[in-house]
This record gives sequence, structure tokens and C-alpha cells, in this order.
Amino acid sequence: MLRRDLLMAGPAFCAGAAGATAAGDLGRLRYPRVGREVPEDELYPWVLLRAALAASGVTFRLEPSSSVMVQSRFLRELEIGSGEVDVGWTMTSAERERSLLPVRVPIFRGLYGWRLLFLRPGMPAVQREALARARTVKDLQPFRFVQGEDWADTQVLRANGLNVLTSTHHDHLFSLLAQGKADLFPRAAAEIWWEKDRRGEALEVEPNLVLRYPAAIYFFVSPGRHALAAALERGLRALARQGEFERLFKRHLSEALDRSGLQQRRVIELHNPLLSPQTPLKDAALWYRP
Repeated sequence: MLRRDLLMAGPAFCAGAAGATAAGDLGRLRYPRVGREVPEDELYPWVLLRAALAASGVTFRLEPSSSVMVQSRFLRELEIGSGEVDVGWTMTSAERERSLLPVRVPIFRGLYGWRLLFLRPGMPAVQREALARARTVKDLQPFRFVQGEDWADTQVLRANGLNVLTSTHHDHLFSLLAQGKADLFPRAAAEIWWEKDRRGEALEVEPNLVLRYPAAIYFFVSPGRHALAAALERGLRALARQGEFERLFKRHLSEALDRSGLQQRRVIELHNPLLSPQTPLKDAALWYRP
């Protein structure tokens, strides 16, 4: 198991001399600055990123980008190799894997494909009854969903015949729900409770349903950064062998999983046409199951 001092070392952490000789010095690595009101050392992807790099044996220095970025800009900066960002995490798709260099280890173990639903305030009884009866994706087609404009999830929902409104601004998504312009706002089980608690609004989570589709959030790096991609995969595999990957997953996500109660929810399966053939769906150890 990785020692706690390796996990919690400062941004200028350097591996030991032997590891540096074997694996090299990756220098400064910039990741997208996080806009959320949460310390970085409590942000699971960032903690896992540092732990994986440390376990890989490279030397590195992690720094945030100069500004907070919407996802579309982060992906563009990564693709052109501007140096503004070198590594980040996002939902995968075949298109993203063609333009960027993926590290095909699902860092949330597929949990972002388990989607709970925020309900619009004052949802009429007739719509609530329709949700209570819903068993298939076809039963959800009369509802208006809302998602981010550049989210892969938006394409997944539309590919399943669902009506999806979009916005590029995160806060506006909640406004569309509050104004009654949308009925349902799917959010991953890993994030929905944090958002509900943080916003302090009368947000209601639908109590019985969960949408599920195969989905993976990977670390992505700029094209050509093969040494960085190899180091990340090597480190993630090492963490998995040591049991540290699962420990970090549970440490950061067990509360959200407990509150979600996925085992007791009725699952509506969706297909995800965006996945590449290289997605490691058959490696059961990489995926969370309730």
C-alpha cells in the first residue's frame, strides 16, 4: 500500500532517485483548475492522479491551469498541446480517444454511468406517477431532460431517444429545472449528493430510479505524451495490485454510494454508442457493481 506521506505530499513531490532514473522526469504537469468549492486534496480524481504518478516512479510537479475552463476549452487545449493543460479527466468517447491519448482505466469504476435524477420543483402528480411506473427508456421519452452542451452524456441520452435541453453554463442547468423548462436532470451517483448539499436549494432526488449505461472517465493526455500516458497506466495498475485504488475509491465515494442506495433502485438500462471498441468492459475488476 502507498504510504500516506506519498499520497499527501505537496505539488513538488519527487520520486526517489532510483525511480527517477528508471522512469524519467516528466517535469511540470498542468491539470485543469477546479472551480468547485472543495480542497484539491479532497477531490478524488486529483488525489488519484497524484497517487498514480507517484506509484509509477516518475518525478513530476503538478500545477493547476491559469484559469478555470469549461470542458470544451479543456479538451481543445489538451488536443492542440498548448501547454495550458497536459493531463485531465473526462468521460470517454470514441471521438475523444481519436483526438487525445486515453489511459484506459476507468477511474470512477463506471460510477458515472449510474445516473440519479433531480426533479423539477413542483412536478405534477401525473408526472410523478409516470416515473413510478417507468420500466424502460421508452417510458422516459415524454420527459424533458437537461444536460451540459458539451457533455458526452448528452449524446448518450439523445441516442436513446430522450429529449434533452442543454446549456454551456452549469448554474443555468439548475435554472432550467427550477423554471420548469426541464423535468429531469440526471447526475452521477458520485456527484448528485454533493451538489444537493452544496446548493442548499429545495432540490429533490427521485427516490426509486437509476439510469445505467456503460461509461468511463479516463485520464487523458495530449497527443504525443506517450511517456506520461504510460506512467499513469503503470501507476494505476500498481495501485490496483496494492489495493490502494479501491481504498481511495471507497474513502472518497462510500458516502455517496450509501446515500444513493443503488441496490434498492429500479434500473433502466441505456445503451452507449459512444464507447470505443477498446473500452475494457470485460475486465470486471475495473467496474463497480452494487
